[in-house]
Amino acid sequence: MKTSVWMLAFCATAFYSCQKVIEVELNPSSPRYVITGNVTDRPGPYEVKITSSINFDQDNNFPVVSGAKVCITDQNVGLTDTLTEVAPGRYLTHVLVGAPRHTYKLVVTLGNEMFSAVSTMPAPIALDSLYTQPATFGDGTDVVALYNDPAVRRNFYHLVLAVQDRPSQEIYLHNDKINNGARVTHVLNNDADIRTGDIITVELQCIDTDVYDFYYSLDEALKQNSAVISNPKTNIRGGAMGYFSAHTTRTTSFAYR
Repeated sequence: MKTSVWMLAFCATAFYSCQKVIEVELNPSSPRYVITGNVTDRPGPYEVKITSSINFDQDNNFPVVSGAKVCITDQNVGLTDTLTEVAPGRYLTHVLVGAPRHTYKLVVTLGNEMFSAVSTMPAPIALDSLYTQPATFGDGTDVVALYNDPAVRRNFYHLVLAVQDRPSQEIYLHNDKINNGARVTHVLNNDADIRTGDIITVELQCIDTDVYDFYYSLDEALKQNSAVISNPKTNIRGGAMGYFSAHTTRTTSFAYR
């Protein structure tokens, strides 16, 4: 029996003004809701997006999903924020304030269906500095991020690179399983055409283990060449796809010379 293949887009918000959209072919038996949401330690509002997966032979206009009831609760203080749909499929918070070490619960209700996810925001880690070096492979330019991993174990990082506000489609991850408590030199290989005067921006996100697993499995799915592609792991319960992330964010920019 042939399994239908569907296309899914994940939007990872970065740098507050731009987004990267990662597309991956998946193998659900039918279209599914795709929920992506972020709470950070920067001032809100915070955003949740709801779309639907599409058949791979359709164009890349992913159907937005309107009319959902979306709530995020800060479980440390018992505050629930009911989001407003400001555009089709785009929901924003009002009063929620993201804080490290707080746990947040997302609940999305669509008709008779309910989806939920929980994410705990780690403590922030500073992004110390950035520099460039000749690419390890090819003729391009690699960007190198430096930061210190704390001595406590189980820290997880997601980095987002942009050149001239154009986010890289690469997924950059790190964990401290091997080099706990060490200084990290993270090389961000990329295929960007970096030229003199270009503004290079890197965002360092401290994420929890479930969000790390999502990005890791998404990266693995993107690298697969087989006919049957594994769906990325999700921390959303109830049958939807996507992720909900409470994370800290530190951003540094510099002009390439």
